[in-house]
Amino acid sequence: MEVFCLGLPEQTTDTHLKKSFLPVLNALSIYTFHCRKMRKGLATLTIVDAEKAQKLLDRYGPLQNGGRRHPKQQLKLFGKSVTLTKSRNNPPDEFLLRSLEEEEAARSQCVPKLIPSTATKVQKSFAISSFSCGLWDYRGQHAVYVDYFRYRREGTIFFGKSSLKISMPAYNNHPELEIQYDYSSINGSIYLGKPSNPTVTISLEIAPRLYEITPSAENVSDPATLARLTEDLKMLLQTRKLLKSRIDSLGKASDAVAATCFTYQFVLSQTADLQRILDLKERQIPKLVSWKTSTIAPQITYCNQLALFLTSVAHQELPFRLKYQLQMLVWNGILSPDKVTSLISTVVHFSQRVGVDLAVHCIQQLARKVQYAGPEADQAEFELSMLAKFILDFADTGGRDEGYLPYTRKSHPNGTWIHRATVTPLGIYLSGPYWESKNRILRRYPDHTDFFMRVELMEETGDPMRFETDVSLDQIFHERFRTVLLKGFIIGDRHFEFLGFSHSSLRSQSCWFMAAFITETGEPLDARSIIRTLGDFSHIRSPAKCAARIGQALSETVPSVDVDIGVVEIVEDVERGDRVFSDGVGTVSQSLIEKIWEKYAVRAKVKPTVIQIRFAGAKGMISLDTTRTGDVLMLRKSMRKFEAPDAFNIEICGSGIRPLPLRLNRQLIKILEDLGVSEQPLIALQQEEVDELRATAQSPILAANFLEKANLATSAMIPTLVRTLVRLQLNFLHDRFLRQMIELSVLVKLRELKYRARIHVPMGFTLHGIMDETGLLREGDVYCPIINDATGRREVLVSANVAITRSPALHPGDVQLVNAVDVPDDSPLNSLHNCVVFSQHGTRDLPSMLSGGDLDGDLYNIIYDERLKPKRVVEAADYPRVEAISLDRAVERSDIINHFLTFMQQDQLGRIATLHQSIADQKAWGTFDQECLVLAELHSTAVDYSKTGIAADISRLPKNKRTRPDFMANGPRVEIAETIEIAESQNPSAEDEEEASYYRYYRSQKVLGLLYRAIDEHTFMEELQSSTKDFNTNSPDVFRSLWSYVQNETAGFLWKHCRETAKDIKEIYEDNLSSLMYQYSPTPWASTITELEVFIGNIVGKTHGQTKRQREASMNMREDYERLVEFIVSQIRNKEAGREEALERSIACMALGLENDEASGPVRRGRSQALSFRWIAASVCLQEIERLQKTRRF
Repeated sequence: MEVFCLGLPEQTTDTHLKKSFLPVLNALSIYTFHCRKMRKGLATLTIVDAEKAQKLLDRYGPLQNGGRRHPKQQLKLFGKSVTLTKSRNNPPDEFLLRSLEEEEAARSQCVPKLIPSTATKVQKSFAISSFSCGLWDYRGQHAVYVDYFRYRREGTIFFGKSSLKISMPAYNNHPELEIQYDYSSINGSIYLGKPSNPTVTISLEIAPRLYEITPSAENVSDPATLARLTEDLKMLLQTRKLLKSRIDSLGKASDAVAATCFTYQFVLSQTADLQRILDLKERQIPKLVSWKTSTIAPQITYCNQLALFLTSVAHQELPFRLKYQLQMLVWNGILSPDKVTSLISTVVHFSQRVGVDLAVHCIQQLARKVQYAGPEADQAEFELSMLAKFILDFADTGGRDEGYLPYTRKSHPNGTWIHRATVTPLGIYLSGPYWESKNRILRRYPDHTDFFMRVELMEETGDPMRFETDVSLDQIFHERFRTVLLKGFIIGDRHFEFLGFSHSSLRSQSCWFMAAFITETGEPLDARSIIRTLGDFSHIRSPAKCAARIGQALSETVPSVDVDIGVVEIVEDVERGDRVFSDGVGTVSQSLIEKIWEKYAVRAKVKPTVIQIRFAGAKGMISLDTTRTGDVLMLRKSMRKFEAPDAFNIEICGSGIRPLPLRLNRQLIKILEDLGVSEQPLIALQQEEVDELRATAQSPILAANFLEKANLATSAMIPTLVRTLVRLQLNFLHDRFLRQMIELSVLVKLRELKYRARIHVPMGFTLHGIMDETGLLREGDVYCPIINDATGRREVLVSANVAITRSPALHPGDVQLVNAVDVPDDSPLNSLHNCVVFSQHGTRDLPSMLSGGDLDGDLYNIIYDERLKPKRVVEAADYPRVEAISLDRAVERSDIINHFLTFMQQDQLGRIATLHQSIADQKAWGTFDQECLVLAELHSTAVDYSKTGIAADISRLPKNKRTRPDFMANGPRVEIAETIEIAESQNPSAEDEEEASYYRYYRSQKVLGLLYRAIDEHTFMEELQSSTKDFNTNSPDVFRSLWSYVQNETAGFLWKHCRETAKDIKEIYEDNLSSLMYQYSPTPWASTITELEVFIGNIVGKTHGQTKRQREASMNMREDYERLVEFIVSQIRNKEAGREEALERSIACMALGLENDEASGPVRRGRSQALSFRWIAASVCLQEIERLQKTRRF
């Protein structure tokens, strides 16, 4: 039942209402309800139990008495009389009721009902008189808190479900403030002072989130102020809600402190609250420790310390790479400015003695291995003499071999070491250098790559800045980020300024900065002059297009061959009416592609015949044309974007080396369902994968096959190791590290199925699209030649009514049926493989009918599983072509920056897709519903936003309901520690309501809901781990058993003289592993991912699964780790010396694994156990033993 509430104060929010109604409703045994604030003091209450709702109305509703109506019992909230009546909206929203029923069922199972009069309310909110920001330091042997910035203002500190929140009410002309500190970012314990100094002190890994809260629209009446507001602010004001804005500062005096000091102290107003806080029992709250905390004032202000440090670094005669590392120590909050300033002279002398490479590496090790300062840390480690000694000792013990240093090892010729900066709302944090693939600019200036820097604009957590419900991000985007992009920043003595961004980096909210330099020829270059060298952009008047064209030179590519201008042909496109059938595709002759193969895909067994390229201002796909003789590169006019006369190297972005597997996703599954595909085959396909995953963890052989198939831990040769262990009658599951490896690998795949519906379709594949140059294919025909990975044979798909689509697909017409045909034996198309060839005939090109695709590199999905063929198809969407926003003048640097920022703030792609998913589930017509069709059109506009500068019109968005299907709910967090665990979901209490989800979830009865609920990850993991629960205590040590086998097989071999070499190799591995753990962390300046994540090549998402950013990072991380393992294996085998003593070295490396790798100690940054090294060494050792056995005569 829905109840109408009248007479409420306009300033109340949904959260305030729920807290106020809670005791009233609990008294009537109503525990599950929904509040929604409306305008003009109105609100609705939705109660799932109609009988109990009627009891509420019987008590507080109106009674008729003559001509007047009055309540039987007056309800007062916020000091005002509130009237309750039954709503005329009958019945209430179906999906809201379903979500409330779900919540009521969950509460009845998990939470025993307490009688309100006997329930004890735990106090979680406490008054404070001020708070400050500073650092831990030491006076003698005692830790002291140095107060660098104090904010003297009364407020409250609240211990919530997942975070600590500070609230300070408005006073005078100061708005209300809110500061949020996530528990997950708190390092160590929460320290509570003594009665003489009643304080709460926390140390963070990252900066907190700051909010400013202002009243509703009635307080913003000035027309000039209203005119400056952006659309999201206006919309929030119009709803008369409190306006919550992210801010980047508490005032100029706090800026430098908040950016680099991560220790906060709160002064309690009541001494007695110390014990009340200590008594809090919630397990999500970090450990609470009573400590006699001393607070002192600094002798020199933090701003003065920082200014002195920056001046000292800038004027020192040090290479930039060392200045960068020193500044990183300060900007990342690792050491205070005064300590690093005092270390500079040591670093100068040290670098002169050992060289720049080793000096840089040693400072990185200092940053990663120094303890977090605090009461429980060893104060001796923070003395200047000890910090200097650490650097010197590390050089003496770790720098014996130049190969030890990552900077001296060249992994592949198309990479280089690049520094990275992350700009957040509060600070700028430095990391690296990291090995990155080159782009055209980096290849052009190989001796000046440290003048370029990758810069990311991120949330404090390292996640992209995203739209927040009822929160304005204007100040962050248009003041904080805009200032950095326009003015740049200084590191050492170099001023870095904005250069540009590629298409992919735009969506990932990153860009390139550079500092001015002088080339070997004496040419001075800065960001503006470098862009002029790339080509002629003067004719481009659209900021979005100009940025995209410049971005072609910033895209990661692989160089192949230089060609003479004479081999290039520019031809007209194939057009029919206003349709371009050859949009983005050209051809290459046999002799020229063979030259490309000599530079690209050298090791690939299958040489690609379709290649995605960048060339002289052109971009798109080229396909092999065997009819052309000599060297010929044929480009179409649609491929040419600008003139670049000095860029005649064919740069490669991708190719069809192999057919990619086809995995479904939620959008495609929903469209297939709406087109008549039965739920049964989808459920069956998912169940097949789940069964395979379950069997994987039970059988070593199946586990090895799974790892190989998924390309997990293959670089470390673990699949082969597992099979060898089976032959030796040893079970890899008896080893904790190997067991966790397979558990985490399986769990990652399981969560891909549950939370993204990434179901593998064996009878399908994903291919690059090109056009039929011969004109042979008829309208509606496609040609799909592939090389079968299993057999190595070329196969051609021949089938009528094959489903074809492209992601992302939101419109039901994005899935079409085509005929997959073969071609005559003498057709030039027979030279192609691993591609889908489209016809050039018809009234409209097929790629444009598939979610607006083209042929400049798009991938297409082909499904030939009869069970998944749509029962019907509908006409594809045909949206009008949108012209890019153009200026009446040349595009300037500030225009491109504005486009970058506007895109970051107004990119609604994810929001539209999410809303589409929700509405498609709720509407009877699914994706055919008019609201979904509007969203599909808006999504198409949003996809092109980066190229047109035209954002989707969010005023056309359907109303965003606060109910969603259950399959859209975030999943629990995965915790990787002694075991792999899935955190339990917790129901928020009333006090925690603001931290609870904005949405309520109901059980979806559509196929996506069935697929989602078919997987119970908790039960799956419990079953998986229960079968191995006795292995820790009751099973033999696998590694020691294997060591016994090695000793027996190598009896008589002398290997102990290789121990020092083995130690060096292990240290190389550990340091590079630690570097990868930092590099691929969302906050590389503060924390790491785990060794297991690097080892299996998958970054585990914090919640229900990997983000797109994490998936892409996982691919890069896997490649980097493979190169590291390849190097380590070559060192163990001593390849450069012809494998001399390879067996002896492998035995020595394996012997190191017997040592205790899990020594306990204080919490340190980037502390790696490197449990994986011994298994890499074991894999190599077993292979060397096998090689030895083959040479023996007996």
